[in-house]
Amino acid sequence: MARGGGPADVRRRPAMTRGPSLARDPKPVRVYKVGGPALEDPGLVGPLADDIRRAPGPSVLVHGGGRHVDRMLRALAIESRFVGGRRATSPAAMEVVEMVLSGVVNKELAAGLTRAGLPAVGISGRDGGLIRARLEPDLGRVGVPVEADPAPVRALWDAGLLPVVSPVSCGPSGESVNVNADEAALVLARGLGAAALVYLSDVDGVRVGEEAVAVLDAATAERLIEDGTITAGMALKVRMALEAAQAGILEVVVAGKARLTGGFPGTRITTGEDMANQLVRSRIRRGLP
Repeated sequence: MARGGGPADVRRRPAMTRGPSLARDPKPVRVYKVGGPALEDPGLVGPLADDIRRAPGPSVLVHGGGRHVDRMLRALAIESRFVGGRRATSPAAMEVVEMVLSGVVNKELAAGLTRAGLPAVGISGRDGGLIRARLEPDLGRVGVPVEADPAPVRALWDAGLLPVVSPVSCGPSGESVNVNADEAALVLARGLGAAALVYLSDVDGVRVGEEAVAVLDAATAERLIEDGTITAGMALKVRMALEAAQAGILEVVVAGKARLTGGFPGTRITTGEDMANQLVRSRIRRGLP
């Protein structure tokens, strides 16, 4: 399964420090989504922390962890069933999903970033009603995120902290819901008015044949998905990236660790429209003149 520049203002900001200035920072917001396979690389956290420090504005990180969940479900002899790429989630399985994603993966990642010099706090989409989801019929506790309340993230920025978000979200009655992390990152980026959304995985970008491509426009992406060149998890990731670009998020990238270490910067996903039009649409969406 395949996966895979910066904003115009590339001035470096110092490492996050506690204090109210971060919340009032008018610079563009960047959302990172780190996939489960990438999380298994012990060398990821240091370069990731460095990249976040270089971002021109405040950042938030959403993570996956499906492989970690799979291992725990097998250890507990809880059956997994997938329908259309989604894990049908019973109440028993949901307890495991929440325990692993929000209680283990989330806290380990936040602790690693803190050790790397970025004070980070791990939360979930359920905390403070951060991400709300509607339930998917016939899949149990599986949901599709529909909206995000930016207040919990902004409160952490106000304290000078980096939010690290598990995708476990709020259902219609406040119950925990299993949500795809790529979708959660997109909804959170929209809610925050983000200027950039970076999907990080264990490959360097969207591959066409043996090569990761630098730019992928909407028409080409749809054709490659339809003809089977882009498949499985990468197809969903590319669709989320296209939706983000079409929603006016200016910089949407599917990338790997190489992006963080000065290598291949990843695949930039575009709508195919003129860059000037994208800039205008992005500024309007973010409420800028």
